[in-house]
Amino acid sequence: MSFLRKIVIMMIAGALLAGLAGPSMAKMELPMSTVYMNTHPTVVNAWTPWFAEMKKLTDGEIEISYFNPNTLTPLNDHFESTISGMLGVGGNDMNRTPGKFPLCGVLDLPGLAPSAECGSMIINELVQTHPEMKKEFSEIKLLWNWASATFQLHTTKKPVKTLEDLKGMKIICWSRPTSDIITTLGASTVLIPPTDTYLALERGMADGVFCPLAPVVSFKINEAAKYSTICDMMVTGFWAGVSNDLWNSLPDNIKAAFTKTTGEAMAKASGKTLDEGAAGDSVKLKKKGHTFIVLSDAERSKWLKATKSLNEKWIKSMEDKGYKNVRALVDDAYKLSAKYSPITGRGFKE
Repeated sequence: MSFLRKIVIMMIAGALLAGLAGPSMAKMELPMSTVYMNTHPTVVNAWTPWFAEMKKLTDGEIEISYFNPNTLTPLNDHFESTISGMLGVGGNDMNRTPGKFPLCGVLDLPGLAPSAECGSMIINELVQTHPEMKKEFSEIKLLWNWASATFQLHTTKKPVKTLEDLKGMKIICWSRPTSDIITTLGASTVLIPPTDTYLALERGMADGVFCPLAPVVSFKINEAAKYSTICDMMVTGFWAGVSNDLWNSLPDNIKAAFTKTTGEAMAKASGKTLDEGAAGDSVKLKKKGHTFIVLSDAERSKWLKATKSLNEKWIKSMEDKGYKNVRALVDDAYKLSAKYSPITGRGFKE
């Protein structure tokens, strides 16, 4: 970030805090931005009702307005922009800030969460109960964590029905954890950004992509990939928060409103709307002739067994970095999965 940009951010943050410094708090408009567009199901069905509730609970003193990604600040700068106060409420996926949330990478382990709602409950509880994980967010006031929709395999010409079908294929991945999973399953991978995925598939540079259903629709990947193998292999984590300076400046009643409406309740709502969004996306795709292959429990177990070594690999990598009790963290994550998955079910609904 340039020096001039930092100065601009500091000026905006200062103006924001100045509005909170008086003896009685006037109406405060907080801009919020995350990776989602304003039409995203989670923005529409989970966050927009939250905006209204916050306004009601604070008698209009807090009004949150949503802005699309890259309109207020570059998407990759969201964490820094939240720290500085340029974003009133910021949020992003954790893998977009490499090295910032290493322990939260536990959520990326294969097979941990069969749905976004389950994953959201897992990561939100882990961060609140493991101090070393919560410390990763010490630069902001964390409001809640949530998880993405489950990752599926989308292919262009060859439907993948078994683990053997995947051998020798080239699959596009968007992050290192996803690449590790696909490689372990026996395919080769290429790291290509989401925005370039359609063209790469159309030009035959890869045989498919590993991602949730929503991007298949929003990035028009379905125009190149005609098959989706529903494997629910993984989810990935997100955060939402405000700057520490802003939080410390808020009066107790405003803090209480934030606390009451976020945390576990917002984690659950965010995850649930992602699962519902995936169900809606599958309906849209089926109407366009898209073919879905849902792995049986027995076949999915083969995929999970093939990737089990990644758990030990991740534990060792964290221990090598000096983190303690990592194995206990992983055990706790799977215990929470066993607790929540029977309630939430799988993310994909036929």
